[in-house]
Amino acid sequence: MKYVWLVLGWFFAIIFSLLTISMLMLNNWLNALVLFLVVLLCLPPFNTFIRNRFKKTIHPTLRIVLLAGLLFVFAKLLVSSGAASIYKSPAIEARLMQIYDEKMKDWPMPYEDIFLNTRYGKVHVIASGPDEAPPMLLLHASGVSSWSWKFNIEALSKFYKTYAIDLIGDAGKSEFASLDNIMKTGKDQADLYAEIADKLGVGKAVVVGASEGGFIGTNLALHHPERVEKLALLGPMGYSGAIQSVMRITFAQLFPLKSVQESTFSWAFSDDAKLKEEYGEWFRLLMSGVFPAKVAPLPISAEARQSIAVPVLFVFGERDNLVGDPVKAKALVQDMPDVRVEIIDAGHLMGGEQPEKVNSLITGFFEGHE
Repeated sequence: MKYVWLVLGWFFAIIFSLLTISMLMLNNWLNALVLFLVVLLCLPPFNTFIRNRFKKTIHPTLRIVLLAGLLFVFAKLLVSSGAASIYKSPAIEARLMQIYDEKMKDWPMPYEDIFLNTRYGKVHVIASGPDEAPPMLLLHASGVSSWSWKFNIEALSKFYKTYAIDLIGDAGKSEFASLDNIMKTGKDQADLYAEIADKLGVGKAVVVGASEGGFIGTNLALHHPERVEKLALLGPMGYSGAIQSVMRITFAQLFPLKSVQESTFSWAFSDDAKLKEEYGEWFRLLMSGVFPAKVAPLPISAEARQSIAVPVLFVFGERDNLVGDPVKAKALVQDMPDVRVEIIDAGHLMGGEQPEKVNSLITGFFEGHE
């Protein structure tokens, strides 16, 4: 048993040492100090030093209590560190907004920035296309904000009045009035997007959701089916397990090395060189300086999935590691009443990687426009 505790002590000391280094890299000095104390309590040589220097030992029960207390303090510091904002610092927020504006210079057509006051705070919408065209809601993937639709907007706005909505609580130009009042459930999400549609003067719309936007679109169809005419989901969250994905992205957040973040982007989103260039700095800032406050995209239950009555198009990518095996994902959704599934050669950010193919699938599904 002595050797078991020795091995465990070294194991946890190494783990918490790595976390301490991570906190130092992120300039979270107080968090790093707390973790350093945890490392000392775990290290077998430290316990030997205490015994030899003071002729006393730290009782195992006391050590466990101290470790639990320090880890509790660390967790509280981690959660409260961004309590006033989802951004680690005003400088990081300012740089992200600067990049956002730079990306919008590539928006290939006229657009209008709309800011709506909602029950949760300010919501930013980019409107494009002819006013007389039928409405389309565009719900972006986690972390990439609405500028990411710049690859698709020209084709989609030929036939629709498009409204690209920045997810509140995520990096972008939407902003919670207070982090004490945020969405907590899928119904909260759906109610907010119904409110957004009302403020835009949109009754019923076709909806396109990418990744987490697909989860949001699903909730809108579940709780406000009268607002959704058809639903197109691009590598949506909520239809597959994402434990491995969450672990890998969390690792990239805790260890903000450029090489780690670049490899994580390639694995999770796309290995396409063009997209790596487009999202490179944005993604690195997102990983190290943004603490989103959003509804977790948990798996949609079979009962909920089967209750979606509107026509649904799924587009899965063959190289989409976040969603996983597209064949399994396709099989999973076959129990839905009105479903069509397409599998294409793309990663998770398929709208940017294969825009022509994705645009054709969306417009073909909605209106027969190819």
